Amino acid sequence: MLTLQGIPVNVQKPLLGKIDTSSVNKNERQSIIVNPKLSKRELKNYEAILFSSENIDKKIELLKIPTIYKIDGIHILDDADVVEILPDGRITVLYKKKSPHNIIFVTSKCNSNCIMCPQPINYAEGNLTDLNLKLISLIDKSTNELALTGGEPTIAGKDLLQLILACKNLLPDTSLLLLTNARKFGDFNYTHLLSSILHPNLTIGTALYGDNDRQHDGIVGAKGAFNETVMGILNLASFGNQIEIRTVIFRHTYKNLLHIAEFIYRNMTFVKHIAFMGLETIHQGKQNLDSLWVPPYEMISYLEEAIHYLTQRVMNTSIYNIPLCLLPESLWKFARQSISDWKRSFDAKCQFCSVRENCSGMFDSTIDLFRNYLKPI
Repeated sequence: MLTLQGIPVNVQKPLLGKIDTSSVNKNERQSIIVNPKLSKRELKNYEAILFSSENIDKKIELLKIPTIYKIDGIHILDDADVVEILPDGRITVLYKKKSPHNIIFVTSKCNSNCIMCPQPINYAEGNLTDLNLKLISLIDKSTNELALTGGEPTIAGKDLLQLILACKNLLPDTSLLLLTNARKFGDFNYTHLLSSILHPNLTIGTALYGDNDRQHDGIVGAKGAFNETVMGILNLASFGNQIEIRTVIFRHTYKNLLHIAEFIYRNMTFVKHIAFMGLETIHQGKQNLDSLWVPPYEMISYLEEAIHYLTQRVMNTSIYNIPLCLLPESLWKFARQSISDWKRSFDAKCQFCSVRENCSGMFDSTIDLFRNYLKPI
C-alpha cells in the first residue's frame, strides 16, 4: 500500500476518510480536504485536513481539526481516494479511484508459511473488520474490481463473509477476487456459508504448487495443506463458485509446471482460469532468494510446455509478472499487465521498447534480478 508521511496536529486517533480537493456538501463528514482554500467555517465540515505546505496557519490549528502538513507526494491523492491517517502523521492510501489494482487487506495472519511469501505474518494484529467495513462503504461504486487478500483471509472466519456480503450490497457492480490458500474451504459448512451469499461476480483465486502433497506441503510449510486445498477447491466447485488457480514459478516449481497442468486438467476442468506467475522477492522471497531464484532462460521451456498443454485442452491460461522480452513471442498473447501499479517498475533500458505499453513490467523488488536478461524490442 502507498504511504505518505507528514507532521500531525490534533490527530488523536486513526481516522478514515475520502479525499476531496474542493468543497463538498456539509453532510459529507467523512471527507478529508487536501490543500484547502476555504474559510474556517467551511473547514469545520471536514474529518481532517492535509497540507503540502511546510507550515500550518495558527488559526487552523486552533480549530482542533485533525491536520497533517508538510506531506511529500501529496499530489498522488485524487478525489474519491480513501486514506487512513494516523496520530504519528502517516497517511496510508487504502483505495485509489484511478487504479485497477485495489485491495481490501483482510488480515496478515496465516495458517501456512510459504517459503516465498511476500507478506510478513503478524499474529499480534488486531481485528480489521470494522475498518474494512467502513472502507467498503467509502469506495466509489464505479470501481470495476477489488481483491480480498492477506495473509490468509479465511483466518477471519465469518468476518470475511461479512465483508463479501457488504461488497455485494454496497458495491453491486464490482467484481471480487478472493485470494486464499483454500484450506478453510475443506470445511463443507464454511464453503456453504460463503456460497449462500450469492455474490454475482466472485472469483476464488487459490495457489497450487505441486501435483502431490510432498511438494506442495513442503513449499507452504504446512503438513496436510495439499489435501485441504484440493478438498477446498472441490467443495467450492460443488456450489458452482468461480475458481482460479495460481502457480508461482521458482526453483521448487518450474520443472514441475507440466505435471501441475496435467493434475489440474485431470481433476479440475471446471476452473475458470489458470495463472503462472513470476516471483516477487520481498520478505520470505528475499530471505530465501538463493534457493528460489531461477534465471528466466532456464524456466521458459517448462512454462511453454505447460501453457501448450492447457491451451490444447481449451483451458483459460495466463502469465503474470514476467516482461514480454523474456518470453518467446508465441507466449505474448498469454502475458497480462498483472502487477499492482504501486509495485510496478521498468528499467531504464525499457524506455524505448516498442511493446512497453503492453508489458507487465517488473516488481520493484525483481528489477535488479531481471536487468541482465532484458532485451528491449
